[in-house]
Amino acid sequence: MRNPPTPESVGGRPEATPEPTGFTVAPPRQPRITGLGVACLDHLFIAPHAPPGHQASVSDCAMEGGGLVATALVAAARLGAQTKLRSWVGDDDEGRLVLSGLKAEGVDIQGVETVPRARTAVSFIHVTEGTGERTIFHRRGPTPTKAQLTAASRLEAPCDAVLVDAVWPEASLALARNARKASVPVVGDFCPQQSLRELAKAVDVLIVPRTCAEQPSPKGDWADRLGTLRQLGPSLVLITAGAEGCYYLNDDRVEHFPAFRTEVTDTTGAGDVFHGAFAYGLAARLSLSDCVALASATAALSCRALGGRRAIPTYQQVAQFLREQTRSHEGSDCCLS
Repeated sequence: MRNPPTPESVGGRPEATPEPTGFTVAPPRQPRITGLGVACLDHLFIAPHAPPGHQASVSDCAMEGGGLVATALVAAARLGAQTKLRSWVGDDDEGRLVLSGLKAEGVDIQGVETVPRARTAVSFIHVTEGTGERTIFHRRGPTPTKAQLTAASRLEAPCDAVLVDAVWPEASLALARNARKASVPVVGDFCPQQSLRELAKAVDVLIVPRTCAEQPSPKGDWADRLGTLRQLGPSLVLITAGAEGCYYLNDDRVEHFPAFRTEVTDTTGAGDVFHGAFAYGLAARLSLSDCVALASATAALSCRALGGRRAIPTYQQVAQFLREQTRSHEGSDCCLS
């Protein structure tokens, strides 16, 4: 097994405080990131909660591309990475909109296949007015053939980091194992239920929301939850915890990075953005503390507008935001889940 992505292996020891240390006006390098996972079309609207059978006024609505790994790659591309996506869409208007959106963001879509007579994955997202919290209704997309899954799992060099979700776990597992052979770190975006234990073993970094972390240890503290996740195999585990920020293990020590205070319109995609920004930092060889700061700030800023992508910042915007923060930056209205 290759060396885990510890602070030493990605750029140095973290400081005693969560204050970011390695950010400059220009990104340190242009990392190359490959992702395998779902790309879908999101239909979003902001409205108050309405009981069954009642009506509510919609204050805003939007349509844009979504999906766990797809949005993570958009975030990495906005930060300055070269990104490639492996995925499948249907031969429909939704699929064409998904592809055009990714292409406009600079994501390489040569690895995205259009499946004839299939329908693209679609999500309908109700954003609760006043809180930014959301309820998601999702329709799954195409079912690739075994040959398509095998082809998508091949790792193309050069590559500095890999992102996977568990929508097509067979392909994600094969790609993660191929990345391990090439000493390329893998970031996972999935809840490690029993059927995904092999995939959890194959990733280096597993980032999960609080709801996932609480399932195996509902009464445990943060050390218990993080320890349980790390026992599954990842070298590094992080838990995003909404307004509390995030928790992670540095060696055997629980670290807490408080969330940033920022304007919140919609939390859709914040967790995906966190994954993409963390993968960017890992691939760019930032320190562990700076990876966490970068991911937290990028996700927080992404909550400023309706939709998971519209407000994703550039690297320069994140660096400026971090420079403006106080050392404590206690409390936040942003949810990274």
